[in-house]
Amino acid sequence: MVVLRSATTSTIAWLGTAAMLSVSSDLHGQGVGAGALRSAENLQRQLNVEDAEMRKAYFAGSPISERLSIDYGGTFRYAFNIIDQTNGTGQYLQQFDLRLFTDVELDGAHRFYGRLRFLYDDWDFVGPSLNVDRDEGWQNPVGELYWYQFDLAGLIESQTGQKPDYNFTAKVGRQYVIWAQGGALSDYMYAGLFDFSWRDFKATLLVGETAGADTVDWDLSRPGYDSNTERLYYGGKLEFSGLPGQRPFVYVLAQKDLNGGQVSDLPPGIGTYPTTFNYNSTYIGLGSTGALGADIVYRAELMYEYGSTLSDPLSHSGGLVPVPQQSVNISALAGFGGATWLARDASDTRVDFQIVAGSGSTQRLDSGNTFGGIAPNSLDTSFNSLGYVNTGLVLSPDFANLLAPSLGISSTPFPGGGAFKTLRLGLTAFLFGRLDVDAPLSFTTVPGGSNLVGSEVDFSIEWRFLSDMDLNLRYGMFLPNEDVFFPGQTELQDLFYAGITYAF
Repeated sequence: MVVLRSATTSTIAWLGTAAMLSVSSDLHGQGVGAGALRSAENLQRQLNVEDAEMRKAYFAGSPISERLSIDYGGTFRYAFNIIDQTNGTGQYLQQFDLRLFTDVELDGAHRFYGRLRFLYDDWDFVGPSLNVDRDEGWQNPVGELYWYQFDLAGLIESQTGQKPDYNFTAKVGRQYVIWAQGGALSDYMYAGLFDFSWRDFKATLLVGETAGADTVDWDLSRPGYDSNTERLYYGGKLEFSGLPGQRPFVYVLAQKDLNGGQVSDLPPGIGTYPTTFNYNSTYIGLGSTGALGADIVYRAELMYEYGSTLSDPLSHSGGLVPVPQQSVNISALAGFGGATWLARDASDTRVDFQIVAGSGSTQRLDSGNTFGGIAPNSLDTSFNSLGYVNTGLVLSPDFANLLAPSLGISSTPFPGGGAFKTLRLGLTAFLFGRLDVDAPLSFTTVPGGSNLVGSEVDFSIEWRFLSDMDLNLRYGMFLPNEDVFFPGQTELQDLFYAGITYAF
């Protein structure tokens, strides 16, 4: 039997027709162009993670009862961004985004998934000329996701009716990988994920390369950081589910810089200082997810990073003096933890607390760059990864030298029925601090002074007003501590997003 199903909003809820208005600031210290691109990428990355988690939950809850099942559908999204720079330059980005997907399942064991993306970007600006290359027009790749998955237990169950207490699954292709809780790696990849499970134990192996056109590197000084980032990842993870309500895990994940050896004259247009790039790292992680009692669920991950990188081509002893680059060791820590209280009332009220922290380095001029990076003859203690944890809509800092607690609440205020029964409201407040006042964050601050960087409040409204249409509104505002920012960077920064999703 062949079963055909069209898409519903539950499969790809955030995609569709959308309009976005954002007002943000170039707080990364990499120039106007880099800041504008990074601001747009921050929101896109948050949506990518939500999409990946939503697809994972959808597939996990859709067992195959027929021999062949075909799911298909698509979405269209229009997005409009305004990014207001602190130097009076406004960035405008219009996006036209059409996605078409199909999901084919056979015999409970074979799944083929593919999604095409037709994305058109149109950049514009007001104010001083930027002299920055813009990747306008049709974007690559058109094939956004395509993978094949084999499930041994599904095959045995479909043939015998018995589900074994062991399993092997293999998922190979272009996919969005969230490793563990996402702190060390959360990105598009050409990858193979191989799961071996027996009773309460599950081992996962990963080997894959980042999808360069869809990866924004932590080293913003490297030419091609937002269009040609090639990093090879391989590692293993072990999970244990034998404890009621708990799922602890440990992992080792290695990263090899395939862009290593790239040489560029920096700064661009001046070409005074030849800079070689090569950053290789390994992440050792441990953590757990689960429940504490009936009403609290938690998540936690602690990561240690070690490896090697190349030092800054400039002397840090004063003046713009070129020096030979050296290989220096990396030794850095980062982690995060969160707990969500479930009120279990009619409004499905939830209160969430999270804290994110990472080590920084006083021997760096920038938290992740090679040019302006770690001083020669130093130990690099600044944590860098391609991971993602929600640290707000506007500032969205990386782990390096960060301490960021947050508290959020969400609820459905009208659960009883009527047109607004699916309306859900959310509010999250963030506090941003730096662990060392003399170490850089992933955006520019003034050395010394206060540990407090600022605060942010994010609001969200989600409303499914029709069975296949969903409204999503998000607004965030960052209030900087004027004592830690340079003049012109002390104004309130905010971002507004409005989207309406239609899935067909």
